Amino acid sequence: MFDAVDGDPPGPAATPGPPRRADGRPIRPTREQLLAAYGTTVGDLVAPRTTVLLCGINPSLESGATGFHFGTPSNRLWPVLHLAGFTPRRLHPSETGELTSRGISITNFVPRSTARADEIDDDEIRAGVTRLGELVERIEPAWVAFLGLAAYRLGFRRRTARVGRQPETLGPAAIWLLPNPSGLNAHYQLPDLTQAYGELREAAYGPIRP
Repeated sequence: MFDAVDGDPPGPAATPGPPRRADGRPIRPTREQLLAAYGTTVGDLVAPRTTVLLCGINPSLESGATGFHFGTPSNRLWPVLHLAGFTPRRLHPSETGELTSRGISITNFVPRSTARADEIDDDEIRAGVTRLGELVERIEPAWVAFLGLAAYRLGFRRRTARVGRQPETLGPAAIWLLPNPSGLNAHYQLPDLTQAYGELREAAYGPIRP
């Protein structure tokens, strides 16, 4: 059960779920649809009022095919956001209203979809910093949370940055560095991710009330 917290905006009255098959399973893109999504741009998800702006590296092919950030339902971001207290339950990527109603927006250093993050070159990451700065100036989040150390270190030239709050800011926003939730990040298992994300959640929204 989700506990209310100081500063939490109310959730939406209803949020449409993902499209589903007759047996109730969410419909996933076909292989052909995934391949066709190479290079597709996924636009920013922006809340009416942003408390936390999550910044990934770039969209996956499933995100490109569906238009939803972190579009693979098995991505560990979804259980981590729930376990860390950001969301009342584990969300499907299509449930964007549940995110934005809680002041969560999502962007990426690079908006084009690829099969792997290592298909994005260093110059694209660095160029993405300018675009990100413009977005932050426009929507004025309280926090920008970068999901992955390597891209942040490269883009902001902070080679020794560690997980947690950073000493610098980005425009009006404080910066928090988080582990990449990708399953490829074997250094962080689900309890470790939950703890790291929970620290940001408490800083951004206050402690969970009993």
